[in-house]
Amino acid sequence: MIGSIRHWLTGERTPVEFDEAWRPLLQRNFQHWNLLTPNELQRMEMLVAGFFHRTRWEAANGFSLTDGIKVMIAAQASMLLLGLDLDEYPQLTSVIVHPSTMRLHGEYSAGGSLRTSGTQSLLGQAHYQGPVVLSWNAARRGAQFPDFGENVVYHEFAHRLDMLDGVNDGTPPLDDESARQRWIEVCTTAYDVVRAEGSPVLRPYAGTNPAEFFAVATEVFFNRPVALDEHEPALYAELRGFYHQDPAARRRLLTPLDARQDPTS
Repeated sequence: MIGSIRHWLTGERTPVEFDEAWRPLLQRNFQHWNLLTPNELQRMEMLVAGFFHRTRWEAANGFSLTDGIKVMIAAQASMLLLGLDLDEYPQLTSVIVHPSTMRLHGEYSAGGSLRTSGTQSLLGQAHYQGPVVLSWNAARRGAQFPDFGENVVYHEFAHRLDMLDGVNDGTPPLDDESARQRWIEVCTTAYDVVRAEGSPVLRPYAGTNPAEFFAVATEVFFNRPVALDEHEPALYAELRGFYHQDPAARRRLLTPLDARQDPTS
């Protein structure tokens, strides 16, 4: 994975500073922040600062886009990069933040090759070589309540990683052909089960198509890792290998109380 990701590195960037005032905000409102080791936190602070300062931010529908909101979104997007040899999302033009659920009118995909028309409610959307659009209400909820298993920021930025090779097909760039074939075999098996029988850990939307399967699986990998490891060990192993992170091990090392302790105490 590390070798293949290097292709998208954009070279040296001028260092930017992590604002110390952000730390208590993240400790209080982003539950996954409190599960990280000191070394991981050091890299995360670098990633968050880079995302915060280098991203073009846009507010939709008259929304008041504060620095605190930007930091919370930046931290969640950076979590996916923590173990990768990649410090930013290439060709990300902007992050557009809506206050709540977006409603689009017109024709849209209903899964696979099916198309339908009407009003579509969205919490987020990722565009190839373009912006990522997010609902702040959903982003805030995902950061504070990971046990629900959903995180719109993880979901949309998983799509951006999937799109690195130019195709949104549920298979991000991998080391070699054997790794790619193993990924496809494991994910296709799990995807077919979700479509045919459902899953105790992956919500039905994972059965929409392979791209959505990867994005939903990413949400669960970070939010309900122990359950995913127990119910879908092969899928968990592939995601662990891709992201170079083991969130289930983090959860098993800390009790729920430790993971949510008051950082100011």
